Amino acid sequence: MSQILATNRGALQWDFLTTFIAARRSFLAIYRRYERRVLSAAKEKGVNRSELKLPPRQLWELFHRHRLERLRENRLAPLRALSGEIFGAEGDEGLMDAYCGHIFHEVSILSEEHRSVGRFVRHHDPRRYRALFEEVSGYYPIRLNRVLRLFRAAMKRLDELLPRWSRERVFVRSMYLFGDRLGKRAYGSGREAFYVRMYPNGGVIRGYLEAGRSFHASSFMDDARKALSEALACYEQAQGERELRPGETRAAEEVRELMATIISSGSGRGAEGGAA
Repeated sequence: MSQILATNRGALQWDFLTTFIAARRSFLAIYRRYERRVLSAAKEKGVNRSELKLPPRQLWELFHRHRLERLRENRLAPLRALSGEIFGAEGDEGLMDAYCGHIFHEVSILSEEHRSVGRFVRHHDPRRYRALFEEVSGYYPIRLNRVLRLFRAAMKRLDELLPRWSRERVFVRSMYLFGDRLGKRAYGSGREAFYVRMYPNGGVIRGYLEAGRSFHASSFMDDARKALSEALACYEQAQGERELRPGETRAAEEVRELMATIISSGSGRGAEGGAA
């Protein structure tokens, strides 16, 4: 039973991570589009953005309504649910669960505010539109920047959670198998950007080692040998570039020990070149 619970926990953590990164990426695309359009309209009219007045159609086109709604329903609602499953009723002392809830709330309000703008694209009512514009022209940047700050705070909290999650088997394997693209979306580089956060002492070398160790424990020998070979390649590259930290040196020693065990057991035949 405890093994099943641990497996479910690691799977939930991985689902949370992928959903969080996807939600952040979707929001940033919406935010950047809004900024481009506002700045472009202000430049075209020759005014400061704080003085910009937009007609209904241009205001409506600052966002894609369906993208806002998909962000809320397909990303943020599942994210909030996953946060509840992971952290439980007591929540997360580092506030990740609160960040997810606040982000969902702010985007929901923004989506509803923008929906109201659509009425004035279809119906001409200058007086009521002026009142609406005064309201949303203030709320739009406030809400967008609030969500941006919440995502930044949540990213910092994620950095604190990753070392905890690095002990979960499903999470460790998923990071090795699928983390490269996710790392590029989260940090602009591959899975190694996660490894330096997951394993502060052993860094990337420890990341590949733990993946190899997990695969070896379940007799996935091809994956184990590949991960261990990547660990040694990272070690050799780092050796030529800088002074290694003690944790990295120790991780490299453990890589060699495990590789030797695999080879001596006969399951590492053909992997000798990776162990050199």
